Amino acid sequence: MVQSYFSHPLLRKNSLVFRQYQHDIVLKALYKNSLVVIPTSLGKTIIALLVCLDILLNWKNSKILILAPTRPLVFQHFNLFKKYTPLSSQCIALTGKIAPEIRKALWDSSGFRVYFATPELVNNDLANNFLKKNDFYLIVYDEAHRAVKDYSYTRISSQFYDERPEQNDPPLVLALSASPGSTEDKIKEICANLFIEQMISKEERDEDVFPYVYDTDIEYCHVTLDNYHLEISALLTSMIHDNINWLIKNKLLKKKRADSVYKKDLLSLRDYITSNLDPKNTNLFLVTALKYQALSMILLYCRDLIESQGAFALRKFLNNARDNSTTKAYVNLFLDTRLKEIEEILFRNGNKIAPKLAHVLLIVEQFLKPELTNVSDNTRNTLPEFNRDHTTSSSLLETSFTNNNSISLKTQKKILIFSQYRDTLEEITKFLDENGIQSRGFYGQSNRNGIKGLSQDKQLSILDDFREGKFPVLVATSVAEEGLNIPNVDLVLFYEPVPSEIRFIQRKGRTGRFSNGKVVILVSDDSVDIKYTEASKRKLLKMRSSLRNTNFSLNTHKKRRFDSHNRMLESEISLLYTESDQFLQFGNGKKEEGSDVDIKSMNDNPIVEYISSNSNKKIKTLVKRLSYNYPRYSSAGNTVSSLSRRNLEDLYEVSLNLDRKKIVHRVKRQIQELLGKAGSAGLTVSNLEEQIKADRMIVGEAIDSLKKMKRIVFLNKHKDTVALIESTKFLPGNKYSVFIEKILMGKAVVRVNDKWYASLVHHDYFGPRSLLKKGNTLEIIGEMYRSEGVLHLIVKKIL
Repeated sequence: MVQSYFSHPLLRKNSLVFRQYQHDIVLKALYKNSLVVIPTSLGKTIIALLVCLDILLNWKNSKILILAPTRPLVFQHFNLFKKYTPLSSQCIALTGKIAPEIRKALWDSSGFRVYFATPELVNNDLANNFLKKNDFYLIVYDEAHRAVKDYSYTRISSQFYDERPEQNDPPLVLALSASPGSTEDKIKEICANLFIEQMISKEERDEDVFPYVYDTDIEYCHVTLDNYHLEISALLTSMIHDNINWLIKNKLLKKKRADSVYKKDLLSLRDYITSNLDPKNTNLFLVTALKYQALSMILLYCRDLIESQGAFALRKFLNNARDNSTTKAYVNLFLDTRLKEIEEILFRNGNKIAPKLAHVLLIVEQFLKPELTNVSDNTRNTLPEFNRDHTTSSSLLETSFTNNNSISLKTQKKILIFSQYRDTLEEITKFLDENGIQSRGFYGQSNRNGIKGLSQDKQLSILDDFREGKFPVLVATSVAEEGLNIPNVDLVLFYEPVPSEIRFIQRKGRTGRFSNGKVVILVSDDSVDIKYTEASKRKLLKMRSSLRNTNFSLNTHKKRRFDSHNRMLESEISLLYTESDQFLQFGNGKKEEGSDVDIKSMNDNPIVEYISSNSNKKIKTLVKRLSYNYPRYSSAGNTVSSLSRRNLEDLYEVSLNLDRKKIVHRVKRQIQELLGKAGSAGLTVSNLEEQIKADRMIVGEAIDSLKKMKRIVFLNKHKDTVALIESTKFLPGNKYSVFIEKILMGKAVVRVNDKWYASLVHHDYFGPRSLLKKGNTLEIIGEMYRSEGVLHLIVKKIL
């Protein structure tokens, strides 16, 4: 049953201003699996909201799953529902911080109807059978262009659309994207992976969309490299040609000239070489070829750094490479005398400003202020003249944005700078701060190249400060390209062009959302930047053509039927509003304008008594209550909600405290298993985080615990690569005589040197299991350690 969405019963009155094209798209998307493609800032999330509300209203036992690729984007969807609907008590955002046992209870709860989560979490919980797939009537895939290859969206979709007889109620699918890809094949792949039945596409020039589109002025600012950058680039080019020419001469590459060989050619060559290498029969020719291929890749990367990023980026890369000089490719790299010459040039010119950095400062200053009052004379003298190739007749340098000599922190314009690398991000923020412009970096949660990642809370805090105007410039990596609600960004600055049309659209879409915007793209002349610029322009035109001229047909898929309604009653809708208003009340009964607070006062909280102490029994009682639609009654007999956001926050906190040791213990076992397979090379901390897919703090705590237990060792001074101690060349430890006193579940009680009793748990024993018998005496190499007041033994080797 289609509702008029301008007056939907589950929308707060006058809360949203709708646009006709949104209404039309919603009507088309009900009830057919749809891929909706519309430009950024035109309300994809509102369309998803309206489709969800129709399902929730007309099928009152339905559940909906809304997926987004990042946690900040998950909470953006979550907050949209809380702000514009009375469904606060029925919405839940799930994150990895919630213990798996608690998540299982939340998935089972009939009190929740709308779930918000990242695809990685849902994929894990599906593997653990936490979800009852038939409960879900609709799945929303935000940023659906990610649904290619083995991304979690693809795996989730295939699990819900498993067409076995017992799985006969797959949900409706709504996929959203501003940029599905430049080719018809890419769009087809997304549609096939998500079981899409129709595409609904809108362009900025469409008659019903055009009135809502703001102008975005795009300028390509060409940067001329100075002599010392060009000198280094020339040296790197000569080294690249020497290595590639060897590969051409030996008929490993089909190209005739070294300058026509690209990274994709070298990557294909590596696949060919490695597939033909036999570890049992060493082929010296292929081993040599692999050396030249690896050196060519490294040198191409170095040249891209000096040309597209600046000398600071190459300097940092070479310093890190020297720290890892045990790697054969890096050993060969530093044997070339030309590299030593490059390092000397970098050292002599260490105080010079990279050309692009100088342009960044000039552009930012001129955008925020008409007069460059904050730029020092020395810095200003180093700024090269602009050489522009812009798409409009307006000149960046001639544009005046304000007549004030100073800018209030609360009224200044906002600038978003995109950078491909964290090292460059750090350099930009440092350089801007040194020149009197406040800026903050925004990047992902994983640790990379010695830079610690930002936690989710820190990311959200930075975005909030940026929205409130506490600083004018946000410098971000690709993590800020997708979906994040960063309103009123007046200028987007690309530190480097991107070859992907998807990433170009995502970056560009951060401006021109609520007013006219500007995009400036820095392009180093005669560099890889030129190729990337041409590639993005070409792919963008191709994508628009593919969307306009789509001529492929899509299949119809067997899915849930929507012809038998079970509509919410007026009394149920009224109760939702009553509960929602109660959640929005403060202790004084007043609602704060614009507040996201949705909790009742602690005194009226019906569940707080169950979490007053860290008791497993009480937590289980609370989880059981959450597993049912359990109403509570006040002394006056009125129904009050059995759940509030504060209840959940308390529950999460207590469950984390109770389950943390168990979770850390499980992660420790996983780390040891992964490091055992990795051998002496070990694994980086970021690699462990990706494979284990646990909260970064949990992984860090597990690593610290294993280090204290002397089970692992850091392999470099940055402490970002670890290995099992027994996999390293030297096996530290002491010689002990061990008598096995008792065998228990998962551990043994042993007497060491007839002096001490110790616990030997299964993950501390590296020997034949057959020797672990009561009464046996073993001579071993091992170590002892204390954990929570208990003496433990590690058996590293049986003598």
